[in-house]
Amino acid sequence: MKTKFVLRNYKNSEKLSPLYLHVSGNSQRERINLDILVNPLNWDAKKQRLKPSNPRFIDINLILDNIEGKVTNIKTVYRLSEIVLTPSILKKEMIEDLPRVNFCAFFEHALKEEKPTLKIGTYKRYKSVLKKLKDYNDEIIFTEINDQWFEKYRKHLRSLNNATTTINSNIIGIKKYLRIAQKSGIKMPCNLEDIKSGSTQGNRISLNPTELKRIYKFYNSEFIIDSHKLIIGYFLFGCMTGLRFSDIMDLERPNKNAEYIEFKTNKTSKDQVISLNSKAREIVTKCPELFKTKLTNQYINRELKIIFKTLGIRKKISFHVARHTFATSFLRMGGRVEKLQMLLGHSDISQTMIYVHIVSAEANESIHLLDNLF
Repeated sequence: MKTKFVLRNYKNSEKLSPLYLHVSGNSQRERINLDILVNPLNWDAKKQRLKPSNPRFIDINLILDNIEGKVTNIKTVYRLSEIVLTPSILKKEMIEDLPRVNFCAFFEHALKEEKPTLKIGTYKRYKSVLKKLKDYNDEIIFTEINDQWFEKYRKHLRSLNNATTTINSNIIGIKKYLRIAQKSGIKMPCNLEDIKSGSTQGNRISLNPTELKRIYKFYNSEFIIDSHKLIIGYFLFGCMTGLRFSDIMDLERPNKNAEYIEFKTNKTSKDQVISLNSKAREIVTKCPELFKTKLTNQYINRELKIIFKTLGIRKKISFHVARHTFATSFLRMGGRVEKLQMLLGHSDISQTMIYVHIVSAEANESIHLLDNLF
């Protein structure tokens, strides 16, 4: 297949002619308008570039260099994928940016197609993975993606202070859409099975009873400002119910005499009914704005860090700590793991058993209390 920049034999009122990319091969010909107007007197047909007599011409020549580079990438990807590239397909790749060359474009296209079948939380998570990828480089060619590329991208995410679990989650998302690309016939110089994603479980950080009481005391103090009361109110409600942030923000304000709440979880789309203990109802009663004023996850996490630091709690805090605190508190108070699985909405009890191990580890450490006998 041959490509060539050609000036159309036409001049507008300013004596400028449109520049086209001509593509020929397989007994086909296509012409692509580049939306570039040049003076024929400044065009070097042999070199296929403008004569660099002023800075503006140099800029246009750089654009033409980029177009040639894009054509080369398209040819390379199709050749490695053993797919026949015709002038009409090349034109579509250039104009419509069909995502068979640029991974970010493919990712975005595939995610858009999948959106109707994805849960809201899952879609947002993949959108976040895509945004980080595009911020890093929105022109990632499939032929560049190898083992070294993954290592460089991990290093980049570490430079952003992303947690290991966050990085692993991003790699899992990238691998998913690379597999979709492979199934469509696109090839790349790496074996995805050799790329290890790593665990996304992380540490289950929770508050111990002393810390939880300190938070509750602060919530009821006369010194707390309204904005912090709202934030801590949501957090404590999570500690008493085990609900995820997204599910809490979707709730209407419960009646003060409500004995339970019904909702559909954002993550699993399961219908759940959770009984409200007296402490959860009390928390709601003491903050009139609770469930009326909604907050974003980013804002509430940022403010929680400030509040907990002020209270002298030196733990890595996010709203999800409330869910972990509920789980460990439930088990500490003698709750059964099978009941906890139901309350947390876990489909697999192995997810719930993690909290059993945490509480067991704490109990095991308590054996050293016997040292005080002597």
